[in-house]
Amino acid sequence: MRGNRRGRRPPPLSTRRSVYEWASMILLLLPATVGIVLFGAVRAWSMGSIMVFVFLGIALYLLRPILDRQINELRVPPGGLLLLVMMLYTAISIPLASVPYEAKIELLKLASYVGAYWAWTEWASRFGRWRILMFVPLFLGALVALYAIVQHVQGSNMVLNMPRHEQYGMRASGTFRAPAYLGAYMGTMICMALGLLLMPAAGAFLRIFSGYSILLCLPVLYLSESRSGWVGTALGVPVVLLLIMARKSVRAFLITLIALPLLGGALLGGVWAASPMFQQRIQEAINVEGSAGWRIDTWRDTLVMIQDAPILGFGPGSYRWRYSPYQTWETNIWVDYTHNEYLQLWSEYGLVGLIIMLLVVASILYHCLRSFFKAELSRDICLTAGFVGAVVAALGHAIFDFNLHVLSLVHLLVLFGGVTMGGLCRSDLISTHALPAKARWWLYVPLLMLTGWALLVSLQYAVAGSLVRLAEDDVENVNLLASDPYGVAERKYRMAARIDPGFWEPHLHLGDLQRRRAFWIREPELKEQKLQQALAYYYRAHALNPYDMNPVYGLGRTHFLLGNEELSLQYLRRTVEHAPMFTFFHIQFGLQLRQMGYYEEALEMFTRARRAGAGREPVVRSNIRWLNQQLRDP
Repeated sequence: MRGNRRGRRPPPLSTRRSVYEWASMILLLLPATVGIVLFGAVRAWSMGSIMVFVFLGIALYLLRPILDRQINELRVPPGGLLLLVMMLYTAISIPLASVPYEAKIELLKLASYVGAYWAWTEWASRFGRWRILMFVPLFLGALVALYAIVQHVQGSNMVLNMPRHEQYGMRASGTFRAPAYLGAYMGTMICMALGLLLMPAAGAFLRIFSGYSILLCLPVLYLSESRSGWVGTALGVPVVLLLIMARKSVRAFLITLIALPLLGGALLGGVWAASPMFQQRIQEAINVEGSAGWRIDTWRDTLVMIQDAPILGFGPGSYRWRYSPYQTWETNIWVDYTHNEYLQLWSEYGLVGLIIMLLVVASILYHCLRSFFKAELSRDICLTAGFVGAVVAALGHAIFDFNLHVLSLVHLLVLFGGVTMGGLCRSDLISTHALPAKARWWLYVPLLMLTGWALLVSLQYAVAGSLVRLAEDDVENVNLLASDPYGVAERKYRMAARIDPGFWEPHLHLGDLQRRRAFWIREPELKEQKLQQALAYYYRAHALNPYDMNPVYGLGRTHFLLGNEELSLQYLRRTVEHAPMFTFFHIQFGLQLRQMGYYEEALEMFTRARRAGAGREPVVRSNIRWLNQQLRDP
């Protein structure tokens, strides 16, 4: 029965129906293609814009069963129902989250992954389009790898039109601003390309191009200097090879199992002997005073943080706002991520959310492996092996980094997973369910309504984020000789605040603008008017996100300009209490203490800033020297 169904030639699609399906697929392809070019789609303007198109594609997928009465089957991908449970849990968590707005954005991201996963499972199960869906991201991956090589050869620190962060030096990053993202991207592409290379059903062209992609991605992975990327790829590639060899014979599997550690050890020894850079990166990882040290410190602090909300967590998207009070190691940078996705998931979603997501991963891997050993077609065998390897690489990378917070990288995995599941559905290795007529209304209509809500909220987020980004550029390139130098930026910030009222950043920036203006105004009444406006904006930003200390710092500086010195000191003290290891607040608090005559406490603040890595800054050195002199000779 299965053999007859698999071999039966499908009926031809009408032109209208084909265009409809391809429109949905093109929209769903954008995050794994265009998103890669938009620096990974990690900022509000790029993330929101990409999600708008994704939800349009999901809406087309949900509309199809309503408009086409011939559809009588529902394909449920492995882990698909558990992902819906995770979405429901996230939605319930929003009112209880530390920052509800951030929790709402996390729900949007999760919904885009879940909807795309279901849609890809449906679209990829139809006809031979899986080759195209595999080639497109593979082709883009090759272009990104070539671009990274050009970056390295030219010694350029530019990522498209933006400079790379100085802390990364000349590490290759391709179209990503962080080399670790490129490492995760290359690892995913290598695993999936390896599965295609070993697949006879892929055809000569796709197999040759897959081999070419691997040859491009491997040196770029090395040039990224991403140790997490190296670890992930070192875990994922053997999984692909061992799975495919296991289908050939037990002997082939055992030979591969013995040969891989030997080959890996020889490769590791050769690279170690030939590459000073590789030696340095490994030694930095081992050195407890280097990157390994602060990662371990962050993990230890996060475990303490988890103890205060172990079951439900602090809320989706809350980590970067709630971590600072628990931080025990000093630094001059703000800590946004744990550099361990599992601990961050636990801290934000609690044990409940962690268990749900682990069940999702376990369900997907279980169904993949069960289908893998039942599959008869090389397409199903090799696609499944490549996808499982890519998942293992991503999970391995996630132990030391935050690759699963990059929208485009997750959507790339979703694409590969959906195409794999679609093939397994077509081969009857994953069961489908009957779609009763009533289900078209009680199931798809509510889902369409929720998708419409997600589309509108994503549009709000995208437009507001874009306006904030443009206004920031206006402020950075401001012409102070103009009659109203900050007028254009102010209008953009105001528009962003109106479009997305829950977004606190426009209010924060508006407060900063009014405070800057007031600083240069000599007329007392006008100066106070601007400062009162600044206070109103800061209070609003603080109400929307009480754990962002930038509005609190703005309140402190504004009250100082109004002459409320003690109240100003209270706000600045709150910033240091909430972020006891962040040097910027120490320096600003120290300057305020010095100005008000509290020399001993000021010296303590500057000393802590020096220990945290700000010792080379002239303001820190000069103040420590001056304060020591004043305390010795009062």
